[in-house]
Amino acid sequence: MPFLVALPFNVLEAIGRAGFYTTWHLLYFVACAFRAFTGFLFVAGIVMLLVSIGVFVNPNAAPMPWWFFLSSALGMFVFAVGYNLFLDWFAPPGAEDPFDRYRPSAKRRT
Repeated sequence: MPFLVALPFNVLEAIGRAGFYTTWHLLYFVACAFRAFTGFLFVAGIVMLLVSIGVFVNPNAAPMPWWFFLSSALGMFVFAVGYNLFLDWFAPPGAEDPFDRYRPSAKRRT
């Protein structure tokens, strides 16, 4: 009799747990798809760093102050590193990066 009383609650718990893990894996999959763009953020940060040096030398070269370009470069670096660290922390137990095969072999996480 206790089994029959607990059955609806056990079914609801199983459905909730399955929904939670499904959502977690789906969000991880989508977030891993955007991990490739963080490599572009590193390149863009290097370009913005060079632009900030150029604007610092010649302030008339851009309509914005040099510190704007410098803070943009630092922001891009921080976002790229933070995104990769967050994604490693956010990974569900036992999940692998599905887009790891598209990275260069030297940067693969094994």
